[in-house]
Amino acid sequence: MKHFLLYGYGGAYNHGAEAIVRTTIPLLRRQGGEVVLSTHFPEQDKEFGVDILVDKLIPADLSYVAQERKAATMEEKEAYAKLIYQNALAEIDDDTVCIGIGGDNYCYPNWHRQSIFHKAAKERGAISILWGCSIQPEMIDNQMEQVLQQHDHIYVRESKTQSALLEHGITAVSLRPDPAFALAPQPVQLPEGFCPGQTIAMNLSPLVLRRSEELMEYFVQTAHQLLQHAQALLLLPHVIMPTDDDRAALSELKKQLSSDEQARVCFPHDLFNAAQLKYLISKCEMLICSRTHASIAGYSSSVPTLVVGYSVKSVGIGQDLNMADWVIPLEEGMKLPEKAMQLWEKRAEVRDLLRRQCDTFCEEGFMNK
Repeated sequence: MKHFLLYGYGGAYNHGAEAIVRTTIPLLRRQGGEVVLSTHFPEQDKEFGVDILVDKLIPADLSYVAQERKAATMEEKEAYAKLIYQNALAEIDDDTVCIGIGGDNYCYPNWHRQSIFHKAAKERGAISILWGCSIQPEMIDNQMEQVLQQHDHIYVRESKTQSALLEHGITAVSLRPDPAFALAPQPVQLPEGFCPGQTIAMNLSPLVLRRSEELMEYFVQTAHQLLQHAQALLLLPHVIMPTDDDRAALSELKKQLSSDEQARVCFPHDLFNAAQLKYLISKCEMLICSRTHASIAGYSSSVPTLVVGYSVKSVGIGQDLNMADWVIPLEEGMKLPEKAMQLWEKRAEVRDLLRRQCDTFCEEGFMNK
């Protein structure tokens, strides 16, 4: 019987990664067989109940990460990566389906961590699949192209990645929505101060602030403007990793508001999982965000969503939903206050657009999975 090895996953404190796991596993259960999950932080998965969704969690050995970072060549980096993931790699045999669920992991220099799973799969007669992925076109060099070419199939989540792969002669490609579009919201109590129909959600990540120091100022300006029209502002973290915690960025944003404005700001009152965060987003009048999976929660809930994007994933997903006008490249962050007000004024029109687009997008995308 086939068994499925999911890899490229860091842990449930990244709620976008968690959302992919939560929506992928039910699809695999229909096929039968064991489902195992390679993870960096099993304690996070236990905290958010991901452990009960799979048959086994396989922790990575992160003690080798420092040596991996110092390695000078791709061969050396791969050698240390094999040590980091040695227990997960040991699971692969000719009955395994290896599924890379890391979303955008091929958008970063450490993509060798993904390729070692693929290479092990091919060496041992297993099936190798990329699932729900985006790949930065300019990252596809000869070395990456060779690896991608050998996958049994690649399921991309937006058409810009699909076009890039086809241009490189990689044809075993299908376009499907990110699995998180299918995540069912889980109702929770709304935070104190939340005003249904009059609350705007805002998500801001340290990742984008590291790339643009001015962006905080633009988010603050946007908050000032929107609080002249909406009753409340929900500051919503979507990644809470210790080294990349949205709560730090959002807390700093709140500090820069006036005392009267701060009184109209609310936070989730607990550590919510991806499905619960999606429920909160679904109850908002509008969403402004920097995290891709926060935007997916907004789009798939028909919440008018404005994205500050820095890679092919945000641009591509927005374009495929006819929401390209509401995706701001990071280097154009100064447009955020103006675009936010435009979206507020057109929110009813955009909500209707999203209802139509997501119904068609998801129906066509998921029916053949």
